[in-house]
Amino acid sequence: MRLRLNRPTKRNALSRDPWGAPAEAFGDASADPSVGAILLGAKGPGVAGRPLAVETL
Repeated sequence: MRLRLNRPTKRNALSRDPWGAPAEAFGDASADPSVGAILLGAKGPGVAGRPLAVETL
């Protein structure tokens, strides 16, 4: 599965509001036995420096 972040004006930063779509895609991938890997990419110059980890609130 390919997942591409598309917020280049924000350097593809993940915040609580836009995190919903990628989280849903990861959930879909884990439920699909045909998905063996997820390729994470981004449109634009890069990704802002925030760790891609699950946060405990």
